[in-house]
Amino acid sequence: MTNPTIVEVARLAGVSITTVSRCLNTPDKVGKKTLAKVRKVIQDINFSPNVLAQSFRRGRTNIILVVVHEIGSWLFADIMEGIRAVVDGRYSIILTESRPDVTENGTFIDMLVARQVEGVILLCSPLPFSRKLIELAKSKPLPIVIGLEPVSDDLGQFPSVHIDNHQAAYDATQYLIRLGHAEIVFVSGPKNSYVTKDRELGFLAAMRDGGLTVDSDRVIHSDLSANGGINSAIEILARPSRPSAIFCANDDVAMGVMSVATKRGLRVPEDLSVMGFDDTRYAALTNPALSTVLQPARDIGMKAAQKLLQAIERPDDDAARTEILPHRIVVRDSTALRR
Repeated sequence: MTNPTIVEVARLAGVSITTVSRCLNTPDKVGKKTLAKVRKVIQDINFSPNVLAQSFRRGRTNIILVVVHEIGSWLFADIMEGIRAVVDGRYSIILTESRPDVTENGTFIDMLVARQVEGVILLCSPLPFSRKLIELAKSKPLPIVIGLEPVSDDLGQFPSVHIDNHQAAYDATQYLIRLGHAEIVFVSGPKNSYVTKDRELGFLAAMRDGGLTVDSDRVIHSDLSANGGINSAIEILARPSRPSAIFCANDDVAMGVMSVATKRGLRVPEDLSVMGFDDTRYAALTNPALSTVLQPARDIGMKAAQKLLQAIERPDDDAARTEILPHRIVVRDSTALRR
């Protein structure tokens, strides 16, 4: 392995970076089995502890942490391309997930406390560790940038990069209304998601401005996944009155909705128009191709990385706290005039 890092040592040994650091600097505080396992990995990959020790003495690790909701998402993959385009060759990246069923959040906080990363890009909300993060930021200032999602009130102190989710959903709903759709259902994300809440409110505002009904049946909450779309579509299409259009909080949900509609013998868009959100890589490849809202994922990644590097390398420079990037309605084949 060329130029192995502490990240590779920790990953191959199945321990945290904090544990690797202890093995190198205070081995008497580490269990014998763990110490032996870490030392074997160090020997196998020819890692030089002296390089790590020097980095800690300098107070620099040249590592940034990126926190996503789910690593497998194509949207996050596109954002990561933008981040890497900016930091490649200057900083290494550690990627971790924020899902409640992922047990690495404690390790994430430990890394921040030990200052083993130079900064953090958060691409997810809500954060199960947000309270700890806020407390840590007060006691140990650390460069943190939020990308992709709007900033909640408690995280408003950090710079952010995202689109106007409220306006984007409003515009997409208006587009469906202009096609003649009045019976529209919005499949939102979890109730505690800041980003989908903004999209939900934008949908409802457009419905009201269009003089259309906005009762509770117009919004259904779901996991932001294809399975979430499948379950939502089963519920919606079982209603006595079927909507003419379904607007989904992301493309994965929309794909799940379309799969159920097809299995039920409905034609998209002749019988049911379906609208997505994000314009991920597969949106144009679905059958029919998915109409959706484009948010510039790669640009979001680049802007977030640029803000983070500025906060790391030029902390005294003033930077815009929030940067709103443009969105665009992408019209394809899954939406059509109401018949």
